[in-house]
Amino acid sequence: MAKENIHRAMGSLAYAIAVADGSIQTKEKEVIMQLARKEFQLSDVDSEWINSMFTQLESQSISLDEAYEYAMDTLEANRYDYDFDDAMKNRCLSFMKKIADAFGETDYKEMSVIERFSADIVRF
Repeated sequence: MAKENIHRAMGSLAYAIAVADGSIQTKEKEVIMQLARKEFQLSDVDSEWINSMFTQLESQSISLDEAYEYAMDTLEANRYDYDFDDAMKNRCLSFMKKIADAFGETDYKEMSVIERFSADIVRF
């Protein structure tokens, strides 16, 4: 899987977690980008894949479920093009948990997205 596809999927999942609590704050998006750069050791150019996916979904008011399904479809369609190994899966899960924890306690919907992802990535 090309790395940009993983980044697009993570942008979509970041959006799903951010929208899970009902609203996306400007500060929340900034923190998500900082977490992405740190977790995936991204350059500004690479982090733009996550940012553009997040922005696209936000501008279209995509639902949590649609964002999640897009991410999973992207990972599924590209799973043989890049080694989506256990280390990368763990980085993705860590990224999602950090987003959920960034603004107080992780709520039920955010945790549901993380748990669903954890179960779904077993097939890759």
